[in-house]
Amino acid sequence: MPGADARRERAGRSELASGISVLERLGILDFNGHMSVRLDDRHLLINSGGSVRSAITASDFVVVTMDGGFDDAAAPPPKELPLHLAVYAARPDVHCVLHGHPNWSTLLSCAGHGYKVTVAQGALLGDVAQFPSPRSINNDVSANEMAAVLGDGRAAMLKAHGSVVVGGDVVETAVLAIYMELNAKRQVRLAAMGADYEFTAEEAAACRKGLNKRGLFEKCWQYYLAKFGLADAGPAI
Repeated sequence: MPGADARRERAGRSELASGISVLERLGILDFNGHMSVRLDDRHLLINSGGSVRSAITASDFVVVTMDGGFDDAAAPPPKELPLHLAVYAARPDVHCVLHGHPNWSTLLSCAGHGYKVTVAQGALLGDVAQFPSPRSINNDVSANEMAAVLGDGRAAMLKAHGSVVVGGDVVETAVLAIYMELNAKRQVRLAAMGADYEFTAEEAAACRKGLNKRGLFEKCWQYYLAKFGLADAGPAI
């Protein structure tokens, strides 16, 4: 099995370890969540199924080929690897995939509610589709179905299960997941207050235009790295 570029692999391990560390501390990714990066057209890097997400290190990742192959001597990838493979196959623009089990957006899907923009940054997710089953995405059939539901979007909710968020790299994907959960938290709390509030289409479009900027993604990323003592504030990974 031809190997991935060693330098890109080292960078990917560092980026993913930081991303999983931030998202685990925020409760977006738990003991079963997983995050991957596309290394090249033939390889991805993903945390192993047995990795301890709350103590993740650069050694906890495995290189997988785009047809699902990996070194038998390595720790095996998570059972939901097909989810990642299906997204990468369907979306050449995607270079990072996250599947987590965040509390607030999962509550929305449990209750049968769709995603509504209630926080300015929440508009950056665009239209968030909903996969209609709580089953694990651990085979090609369900993975392809989920990828079809995601379409060309940035995120999808998995009913009573969790979410999938995709992006151009770890920073963008992690920050979008953070924004999605902040938005879902406010949406759930507004519903508990009897309010049915949502940004207008014009307001949401204005937010996307003003907030979809790399510098703002990095600002959020550095905030959480520093907050959790994961790195000195400075250039984003």
